[in-house]
Amino acid sequence: MNRYLCRLLGHGVAVLLLGTAYASGAMAADNGDSTGSVWQPAPYTLGQGLYFPGTGLRIGGYADFNFYDVQGTRSSYNVRDLSLFLTQDIGTQWQLFTEIEAANPVSSRGRTDVDDAELDVERLYIDYHVNPYLNFRFGKFLTPVGEWNLVHADPLTWTISRPLSTSAAFALHATGAMMFGTLPVKGNDLDYWVFADDTKNLNIGDDQDNAYTNFGTAETLQNNFRQAFGGRVLYHLSGDSLSIGASALSYELESPRDKYFLSGLDFNWTTHYISFTGEAIYRSSTDNRPDERGGFVQTEIPLWRRFYFIERYERYRSSTPEQTSTIRTTAINFKPIEGIVLKVEYRDGTHNLSLAPTGWLASAAILF
Repeated sequence: MNRYLCRLLGHGVAVLLLGTAYASGAMAADNGDSTGSVWQPAPYTLGQGLYFPGTGLRIGGYADFNFYDVQGTRSSYNVRDLSLFLTQDIGTQWQLFTEIEAANPVSSRGRTDVDDAELDVERLYIDYHVNPYLNFRFGKFLTPVGEWNLVHADPLTWTISRPLSTSAAFALHATGAMMFGTLPVKGNDLDYWVFADDTKNLNIGDDQDNAYTNFGTAETLQNNFRQAFGGRVLYHLSGDSLSIGASALSYELESPRDKYFLSGLDFNWTTHYISFTGEAIYRSSTDNRPDERGGFVQTEIPLWRRFYFIERYERYRSSTPEQTSTIRTTAINFKPIEGIVLKVEYRDGTHNLSLAPTGWLASAAILF
């Protein structure tokens, strides 16, 4: 799908959502409600989106401004992501969601025209909510592997850079169908996701799932699915202070074209004084391609109110290029008010120049 058609689809989705909201408002007006009251928004809170209860429409999104000075490239700045979220309730059980994103609309290279940026439908799906235990999703959604990929928006992550194990071995998006929910197991909650992808025949949007997403990376490997099947479970323990997850996928990539199997583990443990997060993956292929494996462990330490110190150690064995990289990241995360996040970090390592080069990064992000 070329960029023009992708932009047209994005506009079409927005029109569809707003049209559905308008129809809901019109129906409410026919039932005796005034149009003004139907479109009366709920009190707005930064980071929660603008919600119109009478129509079931919520409008939100996020944006981030980044600066990086890393080895192998000149200092640069950009607005890496500018995303619009539109959520539309359809009755009591259906919900339509889309995320339309303009990637790199502003940069130190001089591009400032959003129409010339990479505009794409990041997510587009409809949910059918049966009950807390059973729900269905159809469309384009984030691949349920580990924790990071499901909450990858910059204002919601602890650091600016992304660990290699959360992007290098699989596609970040899937297009198809998913079943998900939360089950009670021995007095605790078990979240589950099971999905089937057929991007080869159901491709939505024009985005490329880059394997290496860090600032300054010299590699441009892309990992789009052709077809995939898999899922994830997440078990909550100790009053939700500890969660342990596991993922498994069988899939075929567009490039490098091959069939793969991936397994992964992740955890999150939170105490009053410190939190620990970690993910690890292992990927094998059917064509004697080198195995890919690695993971990270990260600590988050609250220093004062909304001021946090972050330390992460990562080791990753990539197959393209075939090398083992170690990366250490030290960061500060400050949330002056709800919805705004300021970050500064320094990373270094060994054999990391092409995948996550040594240097400084800073960002200011807003969730609106």
